[in-house]
Amino acid sequence: MKKGFTLMELMITLVIVGILTTIAVPSYKDYIMRARRSDGKSALMDLASQMERFYSERNTYVGATIGGGGANEVRSSPTSTDGWYTLAITTQTASNFTIQASPNNAQATADTTCQTLTMTNLGVKGIAAGSGGTPSGPVTKCW
Repeated sequence: MKKGFTLMELMITLVIVGILTTIAVPSYKDYIMRARRSDGKSALMDLASQMERFYSERNTYVGATIGGGGANEVRSSPTSTDGWYTLAITTQTASNFTIQASPNNAQATADTTCQTLTMTNLGVKGIAAGSGGTPSGPVTKCW
């Protein structure tokens, strides 16, 4: 008696592997995208904290900067810890600020759900259009 696999057994195995792959790969990509998004959220929360410290010392948000050194610098690097997001202060008044984290590199094209993450001095979290287009998801899913 010969030992081995029949063609039918091999075909069934290939079909099963194909089905598992079509399920696993999109889930893995979504997981990676959400992990990268947490890098942006963390950096944005840190920047908001630094903005509040700046306000407590000067009684204004005006003049706070990111990078470049100097007495008004609230954060030394304009990028998130892992480099997936670029941070910016988009609005500054004496009593208000809006900051944002814009996705970079692969995250900019992969994260069509959220794109740019935003936050105000009141802690209001939002999303905005980015280099990958208009976000397609709700704010609650992004934050």
